[in-house]
This record gives sequence, C-alpha cells and structure tokens, in this order.
Amino acid sequence: MDLFDRFAGNDSWHTRRLLGIRGYFERGTIGSAAAHGRRTTALAESNKTLRQLLENIIFTKEVWTAALSGAEMDMEGPPKAQRSPQAMLQRLEKTDAELHRILGDIRNRSAWDDTFVDALCEPAETFTFGGVFAHIMTFNAHRRLMALDALRQLGVQPEGFGDPMEYEESVAPWNQRVALKTP
Repeated sequence: MDLFDRFAGNDSWHTRRLLGIRGYFERGTIGSAAAHGRRTTALAESNKTLRQLLENIIFTKEVWTAALSGAEMDMEGPPKAQRSPQAMLQRLEKTDAELHRILGDIRNRSAWDDTFVDALCEPAETFTFGGVFAHIMTFNAHRRLMALDALRQLGVQPEGFGDPMEYEESVAPWNQRVALKTP
C-alpha cells in the first residue's frame, strides 16, 4: 500500500464501520445531538447530529467525485429517502468506487500537482488534484472523529479511535499475527 491507499482506504473503511454500528441506529439516536455543532469547514454544513456528520462525509465525496468527473450535481444534497443508514451506506459504496478509480488514476500518473477546473463552484475555481485529496481526507477525518465522540456520548462504545493503523492492521496482507517464540 502507498499513502493514497492508506488514507483513502482508511477513510472508506472507517466510514463504513461507523455506518454499520447497530446500537445507535436501532435506538433511533442517529438524529440525536452530536458532541457539538461547531462549524468545522468553510462550507455551510451542519454537524449538530450524528446523521448530519455521516451525511457530510458521504456528500463531500459525492460532490468531489462529480467535480472531478465533470458530472452534474444537486448541491442541495439527496432527498431524505437517501439519508437512512442503509441508503447512506449504498451511496458511500457507489461514490467510493468512482472516487477511488479517479484518484487512483491520478496517483498512477503522478498527477497530484496537475490542476482541474471545478465547474460546480460558483464561480468556477481551479484546484490541484492533490489539494482536493488532502481536503477530503482532512475534513472527513475530523468528521469521523466527531462521530466517534458523539457515539460515545450516546453510550455506544465503538471499536477503536479512528486511527489509520487500525485500518492497516485489519486489512494488511502482511499482518499475520504470529506468536513470538521466546527462548
């Protein structure tokens, strides 16, 4: 794995784990207040509930996937029917596959410093591919950590702390836990 694989893989893996925690979905607490509702990005997004935090992670990827591929995007977000935990997981799987394909190609071409025009911005703006990747990873990492904190405040004890090493240990082919032999 290179750094792209580690960061992008951890972001996707950890978000899927958050969406898969049953304790808070079954109790209906996904709409409960999160740890705080502070604004964490330049974007006008709400982080007041766990659902909003998770939605923002997925929507960020959907927006950037559309921008990178030149696709149309409803900047108001998906309809409420697409914001259930199961629907969010399906949206995550779809956008992750496309975003990883696009960014993987950029990595393979060593084109992180190349620029593109984001026509979804008003007015259109120019960004580097590497800057966009770093933006997605930075803000989604912050959102995931906020979601973990919100879960703990709701009485759910998720595994781990959102550390990329947790991802690496869980999926790395070289991580064959071997008992050490002592003389």
